[in-house]
Amino acid sequence: MRTFAHSLFILCLVLFCLNQLLEWQHLYITPLYQYLDDILCMPLVLTITLATERLYFNNYSFVLPLRYILGAVLLFSICFEVLLPRLSIVYTSDVLDVLSYTLGAVVFHLAINKPLEPAAIHS
Repeated sequence: MRTFAHSLFILCLVLFCLNQLLEWQHLYITPLYQYLDDILCMPLVLTITLATERLYFNNYSFVLPLRYILGAVLLFSICFEVLLPRLSIVYTSDVLDVLSYTLGAVVFHLAINKPLEPAAIHS
């Protein structure tokens, strides 16, 4: 599907995998380790959601409404920054994570959340 071929989605996916590989090797680069996954989360999750919606409704010009994007930021923030830290000492709450989710959502909305061009649909 062409939605997954968006260059920014591919870049986010590659960066996420590389960051996970670094962590797996116990190489922790502080800003990347703390915030990169949170920034990349929204473009990855929302692009998968967008592709699913387009496929299900067979509407390749569909874009996610702003309220869906804001809802995703709110749900991730509540789950990962409020609930999980209260349920386990493994998790910590960080307001900068919420800002990272928000930054990722803005990047998604401005760069990826666009109708597909008719030529791009069939190629």
